[in-house]
Amino acid sequence: MSYQPDKHSLDTRPLPSWYSDAKLGIFVHWGLYSIPAFAENTDGSYARFMAELGSGEKSAEGIPYAEWYLNELRTPGSETARHHAATYGSDFSYYDFRERFEANAAKVDFDEWAALFGAAGADYVVMVTRHLDGYPLWPTEVRNPRMPADFRSPRDLVGALTEAVRRRGMRMGLYYAGGVDWTFTDEPIRTMTDLLDQSALGPEYADYVAAQWRELIERYRPSVLWNDMGMPEELDPHRIFVDYYDAVPDGVVNDRWEQVELPDEGFGREIYLGVLGFALRLMHRMGRSVPTRKPRVHSDFHTFEYTEPQDPPAVWELTRGLGESFGFNAAETAADLLTGPELVRLFVDVIGRGGHLLINVGPDGFGRIPLIQQRPLRELGAWLEANRDAVVGTEPVPGAVAQTAVGTPVRFTRRGDDLYAIMLAAPTGTVVFPDLKPAVGSRARLVETRQELPWRANGNGVEVDLPALPERPAHVIAFSR
Repeated sequence: MSYQPDKHSLDTRPLPSWYSDAKLGIFVHWGLYSIPAFAENTDGSYARFMAELGSGEKSAEGIPYAEWYLNELRTPGSETARHHAATYGSDFSYYDFRERFEANAAKVDFDEWAALFGAAGADYVVMVTRHLDGYPLWPTEVRNPRMPADFRSPRDLVGALTEAVRRRGMRMGLYYAGGVDWTFTDEPIRTMTDLLDQSALGPEYADYVAAQWRELIERYRPSVLWNDMGMPEELDPHRIFVDYYDAVPDGVVNDRWEQVELPDEGFGREIYLGVLGFALRLMHRMGRSVPTRKPRVHSDFHTFEYTEPQDPPAVWELTRGLGESFGFNAAETAADLLTGPELVRLFVDVIGRGGHLLINVGPDGFGRIPLIQQRPLRELGAWLEANRDAVVGTEPVPGAVAQTAVGTPVRFTRRGDDLYAIMLAAPTGTVVFPDLKPAVGSRARLVETRQELPWRANGNGVEVDLPALPERPAHVIAFSR
């Protein structure tokens, strides 16, 4: 089926059923930045960084993202610049990390990664193919006009992980930083205005982005196109979508392809950037989306970073790291990461509100996924294995974010007439669910043990008699006929 390059016709395309059913994805941030594995703001947060970036009152130093190492290295006087000079020497450039990264990458066993993702219960994986530092993790034939001809991974890291993931029955998606590439500029991003300026790198860059996205689609047929940082104004993303949907009829695209149309170089551009930067800061403080001079771009799902939406759209995905960084940060300890129970409860909250969770792993410079990252993923996988009936093939119950009569948070999912109440704690005795109405003739059971439970109507809700429950991050009661 061929689609016309028009947003409105693309918006009528139904959401593929596999994505509707998918609940858990694994994000993978791994690249040159995994060698220094350093971030300044180990006790900060993404929300704080964005507030500082949008304030325009101070530089955006202290970003907790280790994958932004090059940006912070370019910021004069930054902690990263001092760390880099002391550790590697002032003559050692960021791209000198290539030699060590490529030597280590040649030895990585991606089957081990895929086995972990499968054990976590993942439905799909999204791999960063090129982050803002510009280094491609596949042997691209599209040459970067600003870099040497061999500026790319000699081993096809994207292809190797794609094969390993698909062998285990998971879908594979690809991330690409379409809007910004630090090989096309030597300026750091310190304010929102800097970010806008770097989102307009010119026609040469636009051609490069379009060619690489098309190459990724042709080579790997990804189930998800996960773009980041927008797209150059010279491109029409819908033309990429047309070719993508023809190649992958059940593929999906995220919502980060937006474009900001900027004036040409000159004084008018500087004025416009200043005014738009002020508007962005104001809209950010008001919690509103930012309008652009380009029409809204088509997407299949909306993305949110670290913070869940208060009023979720119909199809959405929450992404975050296990800690404060996506790329591996050697300073993070287990105390900085989500615990297994915290990850389970986050997952339940997201799917109970109709979302998908894309949780990130950041392999180290040797391509090893640290044990402190593996542990919560495996605990989530164990919970999913015991309670898969409440997750696989289910849908959320609209508006059903509730709590029991004693305040235990509850999220609900449904499959046909089967209703699942997921309690985010281990209550004892009789539990009351206000405003819950199972189908007539339903029987209640504890999903993890299949034990039947006595239940009865209680006003507009129901009450269920529970046995003594072991400590678990969440327990599920199924009401089914």
